[in-house]
Parts: sequence; C-alpha cells; structure tokens
Amino acid sequence: MTGEERSQIRERFLKIATAVACDVFDELEIDVPALDVTIRRQTEQRQQLAGWAYTIEGQLMAAKGPDRLKLDVVDALPAGSVAVWGGTNANGICLFGDLIAATMQKRGCHGAVVDGGFRDVVDISATGFPVFSRYVSPVQSIGRWRVVRHNEPIELPGALGRPVEVAPGDFVLGDEDGVIVIPAGLVTQVLERSEEIVRQEAEARKLSAEGMTAAEMLEKYGHV
Repeated sequence: MTGEERSQIRERFLKIATAVACDVFDELEIDVPALDVTIRRQTEQRQQLAGWAYTIEGQLMAAKGPDRLKLDVVDALPAGSVAVWGGTNANGICLFGDLIAATMQKRGCHGAVVDGGFRDVVDISATGFPVFSRYVSPVQSIGRWRVVRHNEPIELPGALGRPVEVAPGDFVLGDEDGVIVIPAGLVTQVLERSEEIVRQEAEARKLSAEGMTAAEMLEKYGHV
C-alpha cells in the first residue's frame, strides 16, 4: 500500500465513529478489539485519533541517565502513524511529556495511545496532538522506566477483559467513546462496511424524523 493510499484510508476513517467500527466486528462475529475503558482522551481538544500503529514498549527499571532508545524511536517515527505506548507495568509515572510529543508530531505522527501516563497536558493540548492514556502524572520516567523494544507486536488491556494485540501496521481509531485497534488484514473490510452503516444510519434518522418506529428500523436495517 502506497503512502497516498494509506493517507486516503485515514481520511475516510476520520468520518467513522469507534462505535460503528465496533459494530462491524460484532457483525463479523470477531472479538471487538477495543481497548480498556480506562484509556481515554486526556488532551483538552475534542478530536478524533486515526492512523497506523507504531508500537513502543517499556519496563519499569532502575537506570540512570537518559533513555536514548526512546529518543531514537521517536526521532524515527513514520509519517501517518499513531504511537502506541505499552507501559507494561508502569503506574504513577509519565512515559513522555511535551518535548517528546512535539517530536512525534514533527515526524508526522497523528497522536498517541498510552497504556500508562504522560504529562504537560495543557502544553500538548495547545498543539492539537491528541493523547489517549490511562492516567496523567507529573512524575518523569527517567531513572524509573525505559523503552525495551519497538515496532513489534505488543498487548494492551482490552475493554472486554482480554488483551488486545497491537501490531505495526494495524489501524488505530479513537474518539470520545474510546479506542479500537483494527488488524491490518481487516482495515479495508471494516472501513467499507462502516461507511455503509453510516449511510444507513443517516437514512434511518431521516425516516425516524418522518415517523418510522424503532421496530420498523430494526426490521429494515437489522439493528437500531
């Protein structure tokens, strides 16, 4: 898939709600790959997150000095990506702040999902860089947590109690309802069916305003 094709798919996904994408997985009878409900948008601007997953994972460890691997990784993030940070056992610390966020954004990264925390919410929010995370903390990670691997499959906690695997090249979609990770092999299928549902729902709203009942909508569209 070319960079232009990936960009076009992203633009189309920006018109799709996570709820609609989740419904498609139910139709396919596949476990819905939504992330745990504690992973929410923490930045202040209300905006959608959409892009191709680039995974970063770290561990709590006592290590002095800067985390040079983390700096190398963010300096090399591909354009069009969403940085997915696996904090693993991180709790109470931030995995990055505004300077790392600014570097990710400069690289063409469209936002971040963090199984852990970050800081500098006001400054990051002002740049329009969306961050979805478990928590926010002012405590830095230097000397406490380090990146150990990147651009490899990782697992994040799922909304249904089972881990969700996130692999490089999967598609990440996030909004006010939460975050869903669409496996690379299903991206086109989920996108096309989601667009069809959006068209059906627009028609259903119009018919509802004209008097169609919920039962009639269920009969016509298969869901309400």
